[in-house]
Amino acid sequence: MKPWLTALLSIALAPAALAAWEPDAAEPVQAESARTIAEWRAADPSLEPFFADACAVAVFPRIVQLGLGAGYAWGKGVLIAGDRMTGEVSQSAVSLGLQAGGEAHSQIIFFRTCEAVELFTKTGNLGPVSGRLEMGGRASAAAATRVATAEAAFSSDVAIFSRGKGGLMLQLAAAGVRYRFTPTP
Repeated sequence: MKPWLTALLSIALAPAALAAWEPDAAEPVQAESARTIAEWRAADPSLEPFFADACAVAVFPRIVQLGLGAGYAWGKGVLIAGDRMTGEVSQSAVSLGLQAGGEAHSQIIFFRTCEAVELFTKTGNLGPVSGRLEMGGRASAAAATRVATAEAAFSSDVAIFSRGKGGLMLQLAAAGVRYRFTPTP
């Protein structure tokens, strides 16, 4: 199927929750987030069940990661629940291990339940753990601008997908990620 036709169909058939969201074109993070959603839907129709089943989505149009032994990553985005943007989200990560390089990627976090969204907005956590820091390990090698999405399912009511934008990064590291939510006034 032609990419433009796939994009048109995905927008036309989109669930009402995201289809009704109107980004503020004067706000760059909103405009970039809307573009990211449209690009992902056009590139990977297998994500549609996640969009359909999600109570909310956090969209990070660009996360930049740099590392040489120690690493740091940061990004800003929006949280969309129902037909409106409920606030801005940010993430920062610190990693330590064997790593060298830099990369950029976009990320979408799907929240299957509204309870998971509430936990995220109140604590910054992606699951029922104490504290505001998510710990994890990662082994990756990125040297391309296209990264295939692996098959995934909701885990603890949250599913996270990343899509490479470019760079060169070799990494075998442990990381801590912190999320922050700022509600829309």
